[in-house]
Amino acid sequence: MTEKIFSVARFTINPGNLEAFREKASACMEAIMPDLAGTQAYEWFLQEDGLACSVLEIYDGIAALNRHGRQVGRIIPQILTLGALEVDFAGDMTAEALAQYRKFLPGAQFAGARMFGKCRAPAPGAASANPGQKIVAFTRFSVHPGQEALFRERARECFELVEATEPGTSGYEWFINDAGTECLVIDIYDSAEALRAHTRNAEAKMSQLLEVAISQVQIFGAVPPDMVFRPELGVRYVAPWFQGIL
Repeated sequence: MTEKIFSVARFTINPGNLEAFREKASACMEAIMPDLAGTQAYEWFLQEDGLACSVLEIYDGIAALNRHGRQVGRIIPQILTLGALEVDFAGDMTAEALAQYRKFLPGAQFAGARMFGKCRAPAPGAASANPGQKIVAFTRFSVHPGQEALFRERARECFELVEATEPGTSGYEWFINDAGTECLVIDIYDSAEALRAHTRNAEAKMSQLLEVAISQVQIFGAVPPDMVFRPELGVRYVAPWFQGIL
């Protein structure tokens, strides 16, 4: 399985800086497009109120992440003058690499190693034919005290079900921190129908997980206007796609 480093970033944009932010974000995209080797995802989701932007990044290990860093290295400090940034790395990110990135991303955190996931193949090295058509979800579980082992067991059952029966769920990545108390899940759906299929298919398994954990789910991307989420389950739609390669 190819090494994978994942990053979930959230920019909080200072009032009055939206247009400058969009300009710098577009410059980041322009900077990476000539060489996408090892870059599997670089997806920006900009809130319609212009106050925040979330970014999903997936790289084939530290060499690809460092290549990306060199591509956008002069632009990111400019973006940081326009607001605040929080970053969670996950997957095959070493403590040494995290320490290096914290030199210019002081708030960077490590969400945990990957328990399991569907993103195993090397990045294609090119943008998809129709970028912007996918739906991304970030789920954060807080595991009840003493329930880590049962949570891991039920999480694996959920993953195995999805892997076996949901070809439209192209990413289903599970990470857990060293303490076993917090879990991050990144979902990538090829379409709205794939998301609907996942909701139907995994509902029972997710209900079992929620017996041993609390969850908050954020949905991004190409969500049709008629799709309704249940806020009482901690699910909410956040932002449409702005730019990216998936």
